Amino acid sequence: MQTTDRYTLADLEHWSDVTRDIDPPVRLGVLGDPVAHSLSPQMQNAALGACDIHMQYARFHIRANELRSALLFLRRLHFIGVNLTVPHKIAAFTQIDEADESATRAGAVNTIRVRDEKLIGSNTDGEGFLRAIRTEFSIDLRDLRVMIIGAGGGTGRAIGWQCALENCERLVLVNRTLEKANALAEQLRPFFSGPRVLGPTARIEAVAWDESAMR
Repeated sequence: MQTTDRYTLADLEHWSDVTRDIDPPVRLGVLGDPVAHSLSPQMQNAALGACDIHMQYARFHIRANELRSALLFLRRLHFIGVNLTVPHKIAAFTQIDEADESATRAGAVNTIRVRDEKLIGSNTDGEGFLRAIRTEFSIDLRDLRVMIIGAGGGTGRAIGWQCALENCERLVLVNRTLEKANALAEQLRPFFSGPRVLGPTARIEAVAWDESAMR
């Protein structure tokens, strides 16, 4: 029997009963609020089937105030791991046992692996952005001027760090809350202290959402 459209924290509380007739078992998933729009299950389950891996990937509608409890259940229920989407990437970083370098830099996680009931976090958003740019446009980030709209969230922070590490020519961080964009800009500023190819224009800048960010 295939997995349902989505599960909730209440389902995790009674997981053995809820999934008694589900086969292959649900061992992977994506946590978010909202999450119904996510296409991850279609993609991941197709990959699992193609690789003959006997498990399923499902959506979990988990609200912000339910995240801690949901992660506790994942530890106990023999999940392999989960992905995280809005609004959990930053909050989850404070609730994991270990974090790799990418997650530590961004202060956010989009992937959690469960190992011996420990939660190990990583962040693939920056690397994914880098690979997409190279694959789709055959160009490197170091040759680009990049604007991140929504730079205060977990994804924006991860991509901002990737741009800095790749030494992109110019980075503009746009966010409704300017303080968050400024904080990230200050973290990344040392990476942009080199020569300016674009004349007097600052290589990194934080801009409020209601300002003209196109310079």
